[in-house]
Amino acid sequence: MNIIRRNELSGELEKEHGDTRSLRSVVVAVVRKAFLLLITPKVRQKACIVFFLWLATSIIYYGVSLNSYNLSTNLYMYTFLSGLLEIPAYLLLWLASTTLGRKRTLMCLYLTCSVSISVLTALIMLLEEGQ
Repeated sequence: MNIIRRNELSGELEKEHGDTRSLRSVVVAVVRKAFLLLITPKVRQKACIVFFLWLATSIIYYGVSLNSYNLSTNLYMYTFLSGLLEIPAYLLLWLASTTLGRKRTLMCLYLTCSVSISVLTALIMLLEEGQ
């Protein structure tokens, strides 16, 4: 089954094969799409912002979840409660993104996260100085 479509950026006709695509053609297509990030300045800027936000979010999420052994509570209870907390978080995220939109929701959540982490860092520093 062959599908012919026009490439939106280059205007060339592309032929997509169902299961008969070779590894070489797949690699060439991926490299070509990766170079589009480097060629177009606006796409490059947006890609850098998205990559930075993804990295920052991953570091924060894994830092919080992997630092759970420092808590004085039961590790299994902490893991259960953090998993249970994600259910209303996903529901509220879905509700907010459908009503406010994706960009506004992400901006509000990133702002809330940065303020919360800044306040927690300041509190930890103040508590350590007091002891």
